[in-house]
Amino acid sequence: MKKIEWRFALTLLLVLTALVALIFVSQLADEDLQTLSEQRSENIFGLSSMPGVAGSSQVSSSWFCPGVPGLEKRVTSEIVIANSSDIPITGEVTFLSSDKPAASALLVVQPFTRRVIDATGGRKSKHISAIVELDSGGAAVEQRIIHPAGDSVSLCANKPSDRWFFADGFTGSESLFNILLSNPFPDATVVDISFVTGDGKREPASLKGIIIEPESVYSLAMGDQGARNEIVLAVSIRASSGRFVAGKLQHFLGRGRLGYSTSLGAASTSRQWWFAGGQKNLDTDEQLVVFNPTDRDQSVGIAFLNGVTDEIFREPLLLTIPAGRVTTLATSKLPAITDGRYGIVVSSITDDFVASDQDSSDEYVVVEQVVSRKLDKKTGTTTTFGAPFGAPSRIWTVPSGVPVSGGSIIILNTTSLVTTIKISTVGPAGSVPIDGFEQIQLGAAAILEVKIPATSADLPIVVEADNEIVVQREITRGHELVGVSSVLGLPHRSTGITVVFGK
Repeated sequence: MKKIEWRFALTLLLVLTALVALIFVSQLADEDLQTLSEQRSENIFGLSSMPGVAGSSQVSSSWFCPGVPGLEKRVTSEIVIANSSDIPITGEVTFLSSDKPAASALLVVQPFTRRVIDATGGRKSKHISAIVELDSGGAAVEQRIIHPAGDSVSLCANKPSDRWFFADGFTGSESLFNILLSNPFPDATVVDISFVTGDGKREPASLKGIIIEPESVYSLAMGDQGARNEIVLAVSIRASSGRFVAGKLQHFLGRGRLGYSTSLGAASTSRQWWFAGGQKNLDTDEQLVVFNPTDRDQSVGIAFLNGVTDEIFREPLLLTIPAGRVTTLATSKLPAITDGRYGIVVSSITDDFVASDQDSSDEYVVVEQVVSRKLDKKTGTTTTFGAPFGAPSRIWTVPSGVPVSGGSIIILNTTSLVTTIKISTVGPAGSVPIDGFEQIQLGAAAILEVKIPATSADLPIVVEADNEIVVQREITRGHELVGVSSVLGLPHRSTGITVVFGK
């Protein structure tokens, strides 16, 4: 067998092994789990890095939103808090900024409603972030920015981290890429920032030892830090003391990208990333941006999932990402992928997939999806992080639903089993299934796009399944713009996969 054939065969074997391992551990019976030497839950996102709904059994929850512009007159922003329970939720929201003391306000979210508050708290500062602390683990929170270049929704973190990553920065054609660093603690946090361009890794002295003052927001325009007009731009931010929250604001101005996109960063690397919103057609340009922030080469296998069993692994792809570099895969140009919807799973094959301890210092890769849709010479671009290892859950919440202008949810079955799905909205009558979606079947490794009817607009959405799924939302960008804004839903932590590790 030729060398290249051996490499593809090895990729196929390892990707299959990784997926089978994930499926296997998600299907273990409780009694079988008790006989194993050690059990550990990775909660939702491997190292608990992805936000999730803790569940009503938890007496409290915290949400750290990535931040919004505070001085742009044509921009408004919101924090959306969804209460799917039958009792009121109370709490406090605290606003942080770069030049003013933190300020707090009490809030109440009535049963079966969502509360929308001004994400700036009425403050006038360059950038502002919010912390929402609630007396229930069943609430779900997200951030929304209404921008003339396109509306965008972001997840809010459940906790700060000592490191954050961005795989796709992009400052081509003078595009704007701003990083917001929020310190919610009463002590200063010190961070070091490095970035990677097409020419390699850079660690400017000016980005070492940056101090984020207590209870404040620090903003950084990467174009002003020696990363101007870069089509490849990934960023690592690591704290030498303290913890923080990182988000990004991107305004695309050319080089094939147009529009506005925001996101919470990735609080860790992961050995696996799931994407529900893959799509190939003549009007869509899709890329996967894989960032390796480690000091060793990393290999990943990429599989495209469409529910057709004999096609899932027909042509598995192998990518090797050199240490400290970025690799971009133009998936829309791959001839083996047929037109239509598909899911994507990117799996590390550098190390043993299952046996790595969750307390290990091992790091893997960070993956973002970039999708530009075109119509009549107009373009709309959105960027989305994948769902890391451990993310697939049986219940997902979409706090702000979809707007009246339209939107969809895309559901990926991450298991080898047929699953039954129910899609509901939460309103005055509680959780009510959407007509026609009370009980639908989704095949193994299959994908389903559901257009949300206008009658269900602006209501929180709950997706329930009897096996692990990933839920991604696509909503119109508003302002009669082309394309969509894409963001993951929020998985419910109590239904996450239990991963079993041997000694």
